[in-house]
Amino acid sequence: MLRARHAAHLVADFAAYAAVNRVWWILPLMALLAVAALLIVVGQAAAPVTLYPMF
Repeated sequence: MLRARHAAHLVADFAAYAAVNRVWWILPLMALLAVAALLIVVGQAAAPVTLYPMF
């Protein structure tokens, strides 16, 4: 629960930074990095299940 609250606070800080400094390009960049991190985590979890039966 504490980790989720910290993540929400971090996203709010990035949004506030983008609003104050008018660097709106940082929000899609952060979304792209979050999707890439999610794909890496899912890929690492699925790799043993899909690779071990092949060998």
